[in-house]
Amino acid sequence: YRNEMNPIVLDEMNLSRVEYYFAEFLSIMEMKDPNEWKIDVIPTRLDMDPVNLKDGKLVIPQNVEFFGTANNDDSTFTISDKVYDRAIALFFNDKGRPFDAPETDSIHMPYSQMTQLYNRALAQYPISAAMKRKFEELDDFVIKNFKLAFGNRIMKQIDTFIPVYIGCGGTETGGYDFMFTNKVLKKFLNLNVSFLKKQLGDLKTFIDTLYGPGKMPQAQAYIDNLLAMN
Repeated sequence: YRNEMNPIVLDEMNLSRVEYYFAEFLSIMEMKDPNEWKIDVIPTRLDMDPVNLKDGKLVIPQNVEFFGTANNDDSTFTISDKVYDRAIALFFNDKGRPFDAPETDSIHMPYSQMTQLYNRALAQYPISAAMKRKFEELDDFVIKNFKLAFGNRIMKQIDTFIPVYIGCGGTETGGYDFMFTNKVLKKFLNLNVSFLKKQLGDLKTFIDTLYGPGKMPQAQAYIDNLLAMN
């Protein structure tokens, strides 16, 4: 409840089923009013309860951010689309390699300043109508050829993610490449890809036609990996 960023790191989230123990958080994250982001902490109200514990419920403020790690092996549970759809995921498919980083002074970043940076990016780098139309065409292609659709939740995330992605030094096309690869193409793992090789080849061609050759390298590499696995 202070003007600070409060990161909470959940290590190896999928040693048990994320959908079970994190279900309440997944539900409240869908509520538009942040004041409704309440979780049950205790079943009964007591006079000695902390002042911010209202009727056994605790409001999760917007300055709390959850980060989680997960391994993908036979000792863990598969994470469902329900979880991935509500998060921004980074996938590490290569081993860690040592590197030198320059000494950097730490900075104090209060939540109010972080919010200002987010809002500034949204104002300075709004998504262009032309790029949104291209993504809609890509969406239509995926629905027609793979019978797979992604919902309004992902489109809403794109509206807020890509301006911030550009504000951090990326490009609009690069932001779409990241979101399409990690939000949409990831769902292809649930398909019988071995019977869809022609359609995947057509998708590669369509992406190059739509965005230009080499402009969506993450998506193209992911499709190549799908073809190689089958």
